[in-house]
Amino acid sequence: MRQSLSMNRRIYPILGCLLLLLPVAIHSVDLLSVEPSAGFHIQETDAEASGAVFRQQLLDAAGQQSVHAATLANLPGGGIGAWWFGGSREGGKDVEIWFARYERSSGRFSPARSIMSRHQLASDLGRYIRKLGNPAAFLDRDGRLWLFFVSVSIGGWAGSAVNVMTSDDGGINWSPARRLVTSPFFNISTLVRTPPVLMRDGSLALPAYHEFLGKFAEIITLEADGSIRSKQRLTWGRDALQPALVPTARDQAHIFMRYAGPPPKRMLYASTEDGGRSFSKARKLDLPNWDNSVAAATLTGDPHVWLVYNSSEGSRETLSIAISDENPALSRHIHDFTESGSGGEFSYPAIVTDPQGFHHVAWTHERKNISHAVFNDAWLLQLLSEPAQ
Repeated sequence: MRQSLSMNRRIYPILGCLLLLLPVAIHSVDLLSVEPSAGFHIQETDAEASGAVFRQQLLDAAGQQSVHAATLANLPGGGIGAWWFGGSREGGKDVEIWFARYERSSGRFSPARSIMSRHQLASDLGRYIRKLGNPAAFLDRDGRLWLFFVSVSIGGWAGSAVNVMTSDDGGINWSPARRLVTSPFFNISTLVRTPPVLMRDGSLALPAYHEFLGKFAEIITLEADGSIRSKQRLTWGRDALQPALVPTARDQAHIFMRYAGPPPKRMLYASTEDGGRSFSKARKLDLPNWDNSVAAATLTGDPHVWLVYNSSEGSRETLSIAISDENPALSRHIHDFTESGSGGEFSYPAIVTDPQGFHHVAWTHERKNISHAVFNDAWLLQLLSEPAQ
């Protein structure tokens, strides 16, 4: 008995110190820290000279009661892929990751099909999976599709981990999923929302964020084989989520983030001028954004940045476009995809530009469908030439 009490006296202080150090360790400099590769790869397109083009449609929800968090990527050989999660409700055990293909010739999407369920992921990983969410897709320069997505085994989204699987045939077949080890402490609370960016050396800069004991943004750098090279903190504190990274030159890129702090809700912004080695301190922009994910892209062959975001002051009912002049931090509102007063939710936008220079945007449409719009630079520039709204 005395020996047991003596042992407890030694163990409890050690456990107490570990618990006290855990938040510090989680918020400290990453143990995966390695000098990130510098220099962004800038996508080239073969933009067609034409007048303003704009089309919009709803995707088939494949019979799912609730769908959310679409991501878009180019497909090898042409076409656009759309992925989202859908089931009875967000966080439900029946939620799966769905995929549909857009063909430029028809201007329509194929019927959606499930490509990942929690049962399949549990089989791939050999562990219990409670729920799935937030896919983020990317086509690399070798024609391989990457699909990152979030899973939870215990607890809520703050207990998430990131998984990845790949396809070498345009999304028809997929490799078994594997789990990225992004934290030395239980590997929890790393999430993704926006797609990675290709670096000049072939590595991928994957925007990510953290929700446990704080909310902050990160960049995870992956080698061409998918192994993690480094992890870089972008913000500190409890209010930055879901960073969207958009390069405008080899050494320049911009980060737009969801602000999850108290009102007023404004978009967060940071930038790099040294190819991603370091980023400026995050600050609020003048653009309202009601606690929602942001998507960003550039005009074809032009460093002007345009954004899709929620421009209303108190809800996710108005989804809008803003476009910058030379300074992405000084963007002005030019268009609304949805009108205020509808009372619905239009959120979580995603953007991809195809090889012909057409921009594709997808977003959650009242949690019942995924909306898709396709347009060109001429349409955006036409809006830009109109008086400021």
